[in-house]
Amino acid sequence: MSSISIKQLPQVNEINSNDLLLIQTPTASNTLEFKDLIIGLENTTFANTISTFNTEIEAISANVLTLSSSDITNTAAIATNTTNLGLSAAVIDLNVANIATNTAGIATNTAAIAANITNIAAVQTQVINTATTPTVINTTAGTDINGVPITIAGVSYYIMLSAVPA
Repeated sequence: MSSISIKQLPQVNEINSNDLLLIQTPTASNTLEFKDLIIGLENTTFANTISTFNTEIEAISANVLTLSSSDITNTAAIATNTTNLGLSAAVIDLNVANIATNTAGIATNTAAIAANITNIAAVQTQVINTATTPTVINTTAGTDINGVPITIAGVSYYIMLSAVPA
């Protein structure tokens, strides 16, 4: 009698659902259709991963159910928020009008500042261009203070002089 080894049989590249698997048990040799093959979780190396994922999926499902029911009960809050959004739009419109008013006020103030700068420059010119003779200025104490205009490095100054009591 000749012996044939399983290793001598030809190999296939894929298994289809009607293909047979050869199963050797301690008491006999049998066949099993591939479509009937069931590999239990306990026969895998990734059983812990699947169990962890299953636990996480159940927790997420519970959270989704909780959130779904809470969304339905929050319709009053949604209505209030919608009203508040309408009020916010009115406040925004009011602020836009205030900004326009303030912009016009800024333009008026800018023109006034420019006029004041011109007036200050004119007064400075008058003070600096006084006669070269000392000018007498009365102080609040009633004593006279003399001043002399002077220009140093192109900058005009007015030096205040006070008479030394005799």
